[in-house]
Amino acid sequence: MLPHHLQQLQIHCLRNLESISLTLSPGGNFFFGANGAGKTSVLEAVHFLSTGRSFRAGPARSLITHEREVCRVVGRVSMGSGLVVPLGIERQRDGVLAARVAGQSAGSLSLLAERLPVVVLDTETLSLVTGAPEGRRKFLDGTVFHVEQSFLDVWRRYQRALKQRNAGLRHGTLDSDSAWRDELVSAGEILTAARQKVVDALSDQLQVIIAELSPGLDAIALLLRQGWESGKTLTEALNQSLDSDQRQGFTQSGPHRADLRVLVAGRPAADVLSRGQLKVVVSALRLAQGRLVSAQNAAQPVYLIDDLVAELDADHANRVCEMLASSKAQVLMTAVEPNQLLNWWQGRDGKVFHVEQGKIFSDP
Repeated sequence: MLPHHLQQLQIHCLRNLESISLTLSPGGNFFFGANGAGKTSVLEAVHFLSTGRSFRAGPARSLITHEREVCRVVGRVSMGSGLVVPLGIERQRDGVLAARVAGQSAGSLSLLAERLPVVVLDTETLSLVTGAPEGRRKFLDGTVFHVEQSFLDVWRRYQRALKQRNAGLRHGTLDSDSAWRDELVSAGEILTAARQKVVDALSDQLQVIIAELSPGLDAIALLLRQGWESGKTLTEALNQSLDSDQRQGFTQSGPHRADLRVLVAGRPAADVLSRGQLKVVVSALRLAQGRLVSAQNAAQPVYLIDDLVAELDADHANRVCEMLASSKAQVLMTAVEPNQLLNWWQGRDGKVFHVEQGKIFSDP
């Protein structure tokens, strides 16, 4: 029986892809063409179908083809048990977003992600280590979402309480802050415990993958900074910062300030490793994310790999391809030249697509 994978993909007016219909391999799918041809836009379309947004920076409306009013992506996902689930999503230029799962309106985009989890390795890879904490929180929470079933409800509880408390702090309308602080603590402690569990599991997977991918790198570990002073409870941190929160008009301590740090022998990886080594570590972290999601979730993730050659040297790119192929997961991968990747895939199941000015042609 074939593993979980995206069988078919239809793209309408996304970037320079005006009308595309693809039948995909459950193994490797390789998109080749000149820069600007539309290769990365195919990966964006799959990410949009999974999450409702692009993995690239920029306003959401930039996904829509110039002078068009709506972009739409439709897919058919094989769940690996003979069940095929249709998914669809569209965004209008005025910001309206609509999604459907199995022909029914989806009340939450999380329903898409549950059926089509994705793992991205792209040219912005290093920002996961060198960028702002917000990106690392999104990476971490996106992983926890697929591992802990109750996570989304708890995350929403925390965000709702944080929003209400911050509104009261900004407007000076909180006669008593205890109710919102109690809710922040209740949801925040569960949220942090779920994050810590996943960080521990990710760290274990990361060490295994690094040993295979780049044996010279060792003592790699992940650390969760919970978002408030170490050694204090969240209740103590919120009580201590109450006066300052009221002056500043927002909550300064809590899981919304958390950070995921990558350490080498106890020091920040960004301070110790070269740019090339950092790319290897982040690639390993993405692979660790995929392994963890696959182990905990009935739906194996689809890997979206954008220009692997630009990210890694030939030896490490070859090892990444070997790991991806041995995982039996579906892979969508881009490059400028076909022989940059096909030799590394070593004849395993796959399809080749040529992308030219927004048109996509499949090799027979």
